Amino acid sequence: MSASCKILCRSPRLCDTLATVAARSEEDVTNNRAAAKESTAGEDDQALRRLMIEYQGGSLEAFQGIYACLAPELQRYLRYLVRDVDGADDLLQETFLQMHRSRGAYNPAYAVKPWLFGLARNVFLMNRRAARRWTAVHNPGVDLPEVPVPPEVDRLGPADEIRRCIAGLAADQSEALLLHHEWGFTFDEIAGMLGASAVAVRARASRGMAELRIALNQLKGRGT
Repeated sequence: MSASCKILCRSPRLCDTLATVAARSEEDVTNNRAAAKESTAGEDDQALRRLMIEYQGGSLEAFQGIYACLAPELQRYLRYLVRDVDGADDLLQETFLQMHRSRGAYNPAYAVKPWLFGLARNVFLMNRRAARRWTAVHNPGVDLPEVPVPPEVDRLGPADEIRRCIAGLAADQSEALLLHHEWGFTFDEIAGMLGASAVAVRARASRGMAELRIALNQLKGRGT
């Protein structure tokens, strides 16, 4: 409770009651925001499933809808993987080509977005040139990579420092961290993409976040 509220509130019991109400109100607002975000994500998922079913039936308009909805996020994910704009654009086209070839295998019981991200990762892994870039990015002396900055850490330091610290994480940790915190996938969905258990994926993301905070704190210490 603010100092001004305490001055106005002469009764200690009333002050405590008001503080409790304020805390509960803040918690309710946070929960409502989370529920609204989850509701929107669910509606988007259902819309994508309908588009995918129409695409399986031969609808070009449905393909265009899927592309418009997911291509920007897929492109950012691929840029994170290959650290190269042109290479990411090439892999993006290969991903949608693979989606076209695999559209008959898609099961509408599953969400489209993690399925398509999984295809993109497989395309990346099959591309030897992109895989060499993935290895090179963790070598000393490389240029600043184009790494997204998750909202959970964007206040911990300058964006460039955060990107460098994320790039310095173990590859499996940074990927799990970004897939969860930046692109919003559940750990079960990430597990399906990476071929690991949800427990292992959660542990990778947790370790990655802990290492990221340590690295950023060390940078702050050097700057003081």
